[in-house]
Amino acid sequence: MNKSWFIVGLIGLFFSCKEQKKVDHEIYDGPEVAMRNIDMLVSDSAIIKLRLVARTQLVLSNQDRDFPDGIYLRFYNPFGLVTSTLLADKGYYFSEEDYYQAEGNVIMRSLFTGDELSTELLNWDPEKEQIYTDNFVTIKTEDEVLTGEGLEASQNFEEYTILKPSGVMSIMPQTKQPQTN
Repeated sequence: MNKSWFIVGLIGLFFSCKEQKKVDHEIYDGPEVAMRNIDMLVSDSAIIKLRLVARTQLVLSNQDRDFPDGIYLRFYNPFGLVTSTLLADKGYYFSEEDYYQAEGNVIMRSLFTGDELSTELLNWDPEKEQIYTDNFVTIKTEDEVLTGEGLEASQNFEEYTILKPSGVMSIMPQTKQPQTN
């Protein structure tokens, strides 16, 4: 019996002296996919709706997208004409809520009216084809500069409302055109 205890003791000593390796697993929470030089057209029923250009696109595990090096969007009408453009230092797409956010030196232009919006943060809802923000905005038109906080607008930037206008605005009376028969 002493031999058995001796062997059990040797085996125990062997395993107790063996170095235990502890493996730490770090959880990776970065992007699942990183893409460079994105130039993507989005269409519906073979009609181009949008062109998205970005130097970098990161796709996260929840399918959100990050455009850390800036984003450029071109919006199209049903006839294939560019109606407006949007340029920003950064961009994000929130998959679950289905909206985009442009951030940092955001410039949006209507190619039909020539109006230009500048702000630091702008959201775009592709389903409603609307843009909006609660931030300070400046809009330059042909005749004036409009400022205020908050904005709701169509994605072609032809119709917009500044929610809390501020500053001096000029109201120009419309001249009537002579009627010809």
